Amino acid sequence: MNEKILLASYSVRIKFKREDAILNQFNTVDDFYVVLKNFLKYIHKNVNQLKDRSGKKTIFLTLDEPAIFNDSKRICYGYFSSGITGERYKVKEIATNTVLMDVDKNDHASYRDVFFYIKIPSGKTQGYLKLQRKTQFGIKTKLVPALNGFLAKEGYTQNNLRLNNILHSSVYENMMLNGKLKKVELVRNKIPDNLEDFLNNDENYKTTKGTFKSSFSSGNSLPEKWKNIIHKLSLKEKNETVEIDGLDDNFTDLEFQLELNGKQKTFYIKNQHRVQPDIDVTNNIDFKDDVPTTESLIQNAEEIINDIIEIKPKNV
Repeated sequence: MNEKILLASYSVRIKFKREDAILNQFNTVDDFYVVLKNFLKYIHKNVNQLKDRSGKKTIFLTLDEPAIFNDSKRICYGYFSSGITGERYKVKEIATNTVLMDVDKNDHASYRDVFFYIKIPSGKTQGYLKLQRKTQFGIKTKLVPALNGFLAKEGYTQNNLRLNNILHSSVYENMMLNGKLKKVELVRNKIPDNLEDFLNNDENYKTTKGTFKSSFSSGNSLPEKWKNIIHKLSLKEKNETVEIDGLDDNFTDLEFQLELNGKQKTFYIKNQHRVQPDIDVTNNIDFKDDVPTTESLIQNAEEIINDIIEIKPKNV
């Protein structure tokens, strides 16, 4: 089974004397695209290391293969190779159950390859970064200190790079207007204290803390009336609970999934801070031997960046 492919969107900005700098003259002279190229070439030959928040594990960031650059388009892409120490375990051959390696928590690191695509436009204060996001393995928190450390090493002490989540109000509007409503989940923060009472349709069952979801989905699209109601709810003032006409209980949130051009995104009525800067592009990805092809990752990254530029998100 192919893995789920998530591409997260970030804005690339550099501060100069507390103001957003023009990227191709970020210190009034130098071009950040050139500095970025030097950074990627540097970590290809020199592994970046930093401690995690606990100070007990070491995080590594490098490139196993050189990044690809297109100077006329001012883009670059490739695969970050990121690893972390701190766990002791065994690697076994499945067929024979033979131990191939004892992994030491200090001497060995578990590495993963993460696709990236970066666009640094000329004459603008904002660039764009697309990062493949793997479950429980984010790379953004490693990339920011690595880039800022490189800027300082190169003498750009008055500059500070920031990566901020991009989306979502305008992306939501575009997907709601032109996309399909694939799933709706009503979320309650209480569950039946006794499952038997609930299964017996006892309306007066006692509750306890937990998460109870009522899920509705469609292989194609839920009815347009559903979509209209969801949109109206998303525009309402956010209260502690979501009150939905026709239901006899209050729900702590309502989650819904929209799909547009094969890309899927989950939104929340109440807890909008939970919306992640990633889009599920699995349905648009070509796989070879269960591995996503670089060409299809590039195509989807470019399409999402073009969508973001076209709809001009308000909360960047």
